[in-house]
Amino acid sequence: MLAQTDPSVYLAVDLQILDLLLHREILRLRATYQLSLDEFRGLYVSDDQVNQLIDTTLNHQSSTTATAELTERAEALRISIERQGREESPWTRLVNEFSLSPTEQNILLLAVAPEIQLKYETLYAYLNNDVTRKWATCDLAFRLFSNSQRETNVRRSLMPEANLFTGGLLQWKLPAAERSSWLASGFSVSPTLLHYLSHIYSLDARLTSFVEQRTPEIEWEEVPISPDQRIALRRVARLVVSRAANRPNQSMPLVILAGREGTGRHLAAEAMCRELGMTLLCVDLEAFRASAESIETLLPAIQSQQRLANAALYLERCEALFDKGGKFLPDGRRIMKTLMRSDRPVVLACEPNTRWRELLAGQRVAYFQFGDPDYALRVKLWERALAQVNARFEADELCALADRFVLTAGQIAAAAIAAVDEQLLTADSASGTEGPALTSASLFAAARAQSDQSLGNLAVRVNTIHAWDDLVLPRVTAQRVREIAAAIKHRHTVYSDWGFAGRISSGQGLKALFAGPSGTGKTMTAGVIARELGLALYKIDLSAIVSKYIGETEKNLDGIFRAAQSSNAMLFFDEADALFGKRSEVKDAHDRYANIEVAYLLQKIEEYEGVVILASNLSKNIDDAFARRMHYVVEFPLPDEHHRERLWRGMLPPQVPLGEDVDLQFIARQFAITGGDICNVALDAAFLAAQDGQVITMKQLVQAMARQMLKQGRIPSPTDFKQYHELIGQAE
Repeated sequence: MLAQTDPSVYLAVDLQILDLLLHREILRLRATYQLSLDEFRGLYVSDDQVNQLIDTTLNHQSSTTATAELTERAEALRISIERQGREESPWTRLVNEFSLSPTEQNILLLAVAPEIQLKYETLYAYLNNDVTRKWATCDLAFRLFSNSQRETNVRRSLMPEANLFTGGLLQWKLPAAERSSWLASGFSVSPTLLHYLSHIYSLDARLTSFVEQRTPEIEWEEVPISPDQRIALRRVARLVVSRAANRPNQSMPLVILAGREGTGRHLAAEAMCRELGMTLLCVDLEAFRASAESIETLLPAIQSQQRLANAALYLERCEALFDKGGKFLPDGRRIMKTLMRSDRPVVLACEPNTRWRELLAGQRVAYFQFGDPDYALRVKLWERALAQVNARFEADELCALADRFVLTAGQIAAAAIAAVDEQLLTADSASGTEGPALTSASLFAAARAQSDQSLGNLAVRVNTIHAWDDLVLPRVTAQRVREIAAAIKHRHTVYSDWGFAGRISSGQGLKALFAGPSGTGKTMTAGVIARELGLALYKIDLSAIVSKYIGETEKNLDGIFRAAQSSNAMLFFDEADALFGKRSEVKDAHDRYANIEVAYLLQKIEEYEGVVILASNLSKNIDDAFARRMHYVVEFPLPDEHHRERLWRGMLPPQVPLGEDVDLQFIARQFAITGGDICNVALDAAFLAAQDGQVITMKQLVQAMARQMLKQGRIPSPTDFKQYHELIGQAE
């Protein structure tokens, strides 16, 4: 076992050869008086000290005879190694992996020796004639290993572009700009190689901020993908094995896994490596580019780490190789070109819309799309995630979660953990329950938190505070609204269980049109539906979408729907007539581009998998193509007297102090206004009362109503206010 882990043991003969060559060089220099006894030389390593570190049995012979004998002994040991062969060890695997020539092995051993035995630092300082230069130098290597036949090999092996340096085995002691000359340049072994030779698998300290090395333990059955995709991915592993056995000179295709973070890309790479018996080296390209070290230094270190660890490369966050406009950065192609020079699998994980084809032009690729898990798989993922945190939940609620929230496997696992943590933080420690009994609200809240929040930068989130009892709608309207909520709840039954998904070519989202005058409760109703379903509601600001510049409106719409797709939110387009209105006859370029915008929006609406509600003041204003694609069209009429009275009573909270003279029945009968207007009047009256008597009376209500009429361009008249008309004059 020792021979496999201690370099001084399995490199014992190689070190003997190195000792002989060092001794030979010492005798040569002493013979020419280049290493004379001088108390100040090197400040200083004495001859006596060096003699104690080397074989002194030849010192009585002449320099010529001794150096010849040392050369013969070194050559005899080398021949013995070649004839007997080497035992399996990290060194032999290293030589085979990097196809090291005898000259390269000698140079590498020269750098490794001081890391095995400290005596070599003293010997190197002595031979470099400088006590501060205790490392291998190009000059020392040249003197030790070159002759008339091998001179060119030594020089070629010490070039910056040589195998030893590009492979990450050796590194220069100083940057090129700080080296005085090539011969004086010092080099040392890389930390990764030193650990490898000692049978210690450790990351190079320069890589720890952006590289993680994993030993895969994931089975294929644990990867959250479809059976067909699992079969396709396993073929990649068979391709690697077949290539290694039958076509070793053929390059490996780059494996591209495109999908959102958390869709199982990383797990698939781990399962592939486990099947191949390899480790996985995960490289965060964003952190890599932010590293203080130069790319020229880090790339060889990554390659060396991969080869020594027998690892596949997993490159994530490749979006960092592109600028904000989607064009690859100047060093992006160089990074990828270098890292793809590998005879082991290289996996590139990217977002679905990444323009990787431009970056990898001409490269063989195996492309796999990791989409969001379907409904059935999401149910299983929720079951697995909750089982892992020892939580219990009703099957119906799990189905509801899977239906409402299109989350990745990673997001589902994180939501389950967050919900349990929240429950434990708020639970009564004296309850004595065996495990956290999750509530539906806590798990839905955790799922919403895991959804993409970027839509908040493009739309306004609506605070859904109202419930069904707060809605005051005609019976037919209320029934249709409840049907919409029920349809959203049971989408999975229709599309998944009953197979309608196989009959629908467009998206499986639900689209509804709310048509009616402003203030009739369209926004409030959308909020009630969202609250009932546990979803977030976002109101789209049309003024921020529509642009006079060609193509900008489509770009804005694309950004909204892309963000909405991963936000698991309901979209509410208020005053939709402006964007969803009827297409006009094409008379000029402006009309043509306006119609293109409408057509593009129609396409995005069809593709969207979530819930979209359009609000219009008049359903006839909506383009026929949109109207045909609406699953529900709900009319919101002006409230009648009965509903207006309910709205008035519902608008005034129970804790509001009302005067005895307040006659809400009169106000509801006399003023045919919408619920939105009623809200404005009630709030205005409350502010008037707060500064005048602290009680809402008919005086404040009449004054607030008169103000509302003036805002709408109507003159308050005695016919409208009857016996309360005189209260208007007391407004001042």
